[in-house]
Amino acid sequence: MPAGMETDAAVLAKEAGNFERISGELQAIMSQVDATANGLRPAWQGDSGTAAQAALVRYQEAAQTQRTLLDEISMNIHSSGTDYTATDTDQASVVQTAMTNMGI
Repeated sequence: MPAGMETDAAVLAKEAGNFERISGELQAIMSQVDATANGLRPAWQGDSGTAAQAALVRYQEAAQTQRTLLDEISMNIHSSGTDYTATDTDQASVVQTAMTNMGI
Protein backbone atom coordinates (compact mmCIF):
# COMPACT_ATOMS: atom_id res chain seq x y z
CA MET A 1 0.00 0.00 0.00
CA PRO A 2 1.42 3.43 -0.88
CA ALA A 3 2.42 5.68 1.96
CA GLY A 4 -0.07 8.39 2.91
CA MET A 5 0.57 12.04 2.38
CA GLU A 6 2.37 13.66 5.24
CA THR A 7 2.49 17.40 5.62
CA ASP A 8 4.36 19.44 8.17
CA ALA A 9 2.91 22.94 8.53
CA ALA A 10 6.18 24.22 10.01
CA VAL A 11 8.13 23.00 6.97
CA LEU A 12 5.58 24.61 4.66
CA ALA A 13 5.91 27.91 6.53
CA LYS A 14 9.71 27.71 6.26
CA GLU A 15 9.56 27.06 2.53
CA ALA A 16 7.05 29.88 2.04
CA GLY A 17 9.58 32.09 3.80
CA ASN A 18 12.20 31.02 1.26
CA PHE A 19 9.98 32.26 -1.57
CA GLU A 20 9.51 35.54 0.31
CA ARG A 21 13.28 35.84 0.74
CA ILE A 22 13.89 35.25 -2.96
CA SER A 23 11.25 37.86 -3.83
CA GLY A 24 12.98 40.35 -1.53
CA GLU A 25 16.36 39.59 -3.09
CA LEU A 26 14.88 40.14 -6.54
CA GLN A 27 13.50 43.49 -5.37
CA ALA A 28 16.99 44.49 -4.21
CA ILE A 29 18.45 43.53 -7.60
CA MET A 30 15.70 45.48 -9.36
CA SER A 31 16.63 48.53 -7.29
CA GLN A 32 20.30 48.12 -8.22
CA VAL A 33 19.43 47.85 -11.92
CA ASP A 34 17.25 50.96 -11.66
CA ALA A 35 20.04 52.89 -9.93
CA THR A 36 22.53 51.87 -12.60
CA ALA A 37 20.09 52.75 -15.38
CA ASN A 38 19.37 56.15 -13.82
CA GLY A 39 23.09 56.88 -13.82
CA LEU A 40 23.36 55.97 -17.49
CA ARG A 41 20.22 57.75 -18.73
CA PRO A 42 21.98 61.05 -19.54
CA ALA A 43 24.28 59.17 -21.93
CA TRP A 44 21.48 57.32 -23.71
CA GLN A 45 20.97 59.04 -27.03
CA GLY A 46 19.56 58.18 -30.42
CA ASP A 47 18.28 54.78 -31.42
CA SER A 48 20.58 52.91 -29.05
CA GLY A 49 19.34 55.02 -26.14
CA THR A 50 15.73 54.34 -27.10
CA ALA A 51 16.49 50.61 -27.38
CA ALA A 52 18.20 50.60 -23.97
CA GLN A 53 15.23 52.32 -22.34
CA ALA A 54 12.81 49.86 -23.96
CA ALA A 55 14.93 46.93 -22.76
CA LEU A 56 14.92 48.35 -19.23
CA VAL A 57 11.13 48.65 -19.27
CA ARG A 58 10.82 45.02 -20.44
CA TYR A 59 13.21 43.94 -17.68
CA GLN A 60 11.23 45.83 -15.03
CA GLU A 61 7.96 44.30 -16.22
CA ALA A 62 9.38 40.76 -16.27
CA ALA A 63 11.04 41.14 -12.87
CA GLN A 64 7.83 42.50 -11.34
CA THR A 65 5.90 39.56 -12.81
CA GLN A 66 8.40 37.19 -11.18
CA ARG A 67 8.02 38.94 -7.83
CA THR A 68 4.24 38.75 -8.07
CA LEU A 69 4.39 35.03 -8.82
CA LEU A 70 6.86 34.36 -6.01
CA ASP A 71 4.58 36.22 -3.59
CA GLU A 72 1.55 34.24 -4.82
CA ILE A 73 3.42 30.96 -4.36
CA SER A 74 4.36 31.99 -0.83
CA MET A 75 0.77 32.91 0.03
CA ASN A 76 -0.50 29.63 -1.41
CA ILE A 77 2.02 27.62 0.60
CA HIS A 78 1.09 29.49 3.79
CA SER A 79 -2.60 28.90 3.06
CA SER A 80 -2.03 25.21 2.33
CA GLY A 81 -0.24 24.71 5.62
CA THR A 82 -2.97 26.50 7.55
CA ASP A 83 -5.74 24.62 5.72
CA TYR A 84 -3.99 21.28 6.20
CA THR A 85 -3.52 21.83 9.92
CA ALA A 86 -7.17 22.84 10.38
CA THR A 87 -8.44 19.90 8.31
CA ASP A 88 -6.15 17.45 10.10
CA THR A 89 -7.35 18.68 13.50
CA ASP A 90 -11.01 18.54 12.41
CA GLN A 91 -10.67 15.02 11.03
CA ALA A 92 -8.85 13.80 14.12
CA SER A 93 -11.77 15.08 16.18
CA VAL A 94 -14.28 13.30 13.90
CA VAL A 95 -12.37 10.02 14.21
CA GLN A 96 -12.11 10.38 17.99
CA THR A 97 -15.85 11.08 18.27
CA ALA A 98 -16.68 8.08 16.08
CA MET A 99 -14.44 5.84 18.16
CA THR A 100 -16.04 7.11 21.37
CA ASN A 101 -19.53 6.52 19.96
CA MET A 102 -18.51 2.98 19.01
CA GLY A 103 -17.15 2.38 22.50
CA ILE A 104 -13.59 1.99 21.32
